Amino acid sequence: MAPRTISDFIHSLPKTEIHIHAEATVSFDSYFALNRKYGMDPSLKGPADFRKLLAMDSLGAMIKNFLYLQTLFRAPEDFALVVPDVEAYARRNNVRYMETFVAPSMVLKQGGIDFKGILDPLVEGFDRLASSGGPDVRLIVDVSRTFGPENAKRNVDHVLRYLGNRSTDRVIGIGLGGSEAGNPCAPYKAVFAAAREAGLRVVAHAGEEVGPESIRDAVAELGAERIGHGTSAVQDPALMDLLAERAIPLEVCPASNVITGKYVRRYEEHPLRAFFDRGMLVTLNTDDPVLFEVELDEEFRRVAEKLAFDRAGIVKLLENGIRATFMDEAGKKAARERLAAAAKALA
Repeated sequence: MAPRTISDFIHSLPKTEIHIHAEATVSFDSYFALNRKYGMDPSLKGPADFRKLLAMDSLGAMIKNFLYLQTLFRAPEDFALVVPDVEAYARRNNVRYMETFVAPSMVLKQGGIDFKGILDPLVEGFDRLASSGGPDVRLIVDVSRTFGPENAKRNVDHVLRYLGNRSTDRVIGIGLGGSEAGNPCAPYKAVFAAAREAGLRVVAHAGEEVGPESIRDAVAELGAERIGHGTSAVQDPALMDLLAERAIPLEVCPASNVITGKYVRRYEEHPLRAFFDRGMLVTLNTDDPVLFEVELDEEFRRVAEKLAFDRAGIVKLLENGIRATFMDEAGKKAARERLAAAAKALA
């Protein structure tokens, strides 16, 4: 029997998500517990105060808030809090497979915890989760533009040393996030080349707050396999055609783009629809679900309502999401079959 509402249809479909930051999936309850543990801000009386504190209206404010949240992680057991919150988010939204960013730079700069202390609780926690039949969560280390290319190189070195000492398929690649404006791709070329040479997957945020030239550079200079956001590509038809021809996925995050407001301020004006209609490999993601107060089911409801995606379009977006993951072909095949069976049952 077909679901009565589009919301039921959306929730019932198994999903993947590939542009989501682990630290911004942690609940305000957990952050309040960390704040209380370390006595950072006694004026915060409960989780709701975090929500008020982290209100934002620009990308700069979002990055500032994100860095603030990272200062609350000071010990390996703090990172253990990430796992149950990510699991709860995934189960609420029927996300079966996720590639999530984790950003070590600010935590390492604070001192008191090393790279192993950051990754071990995540790797071990997500291994346990997958082995018990839960969502399959993989990690992409954000080497960050915010702190410059030397810091990015140190992060890649940390990743390679970690993987040299521990056999795990949980850590799959690196990403270039952080402040895009004033931080072009070229200085990170050697860093990305070293990561690719070592077999890591490489992705980059681009076109979120800088024009289409940033997206071109991410592809040409870094060899980025996916583009995070890519919003400004809509300004360059030739670039859109290039991305479509090469099937380079865009990790599109509409709520994030509307709230930070650089290139689009109304959901109805988001270029996701134009990208999709042009045959680009667009995927739908949340970016920072706690900071933007949006979850993946809700993002799909919004594109259905505000960007005229019917049920077939929603399924196509989910198919794109599977295709854009770094799962092996067997994993992608199983995910496609699971999605097709669910869609058929809901027809």
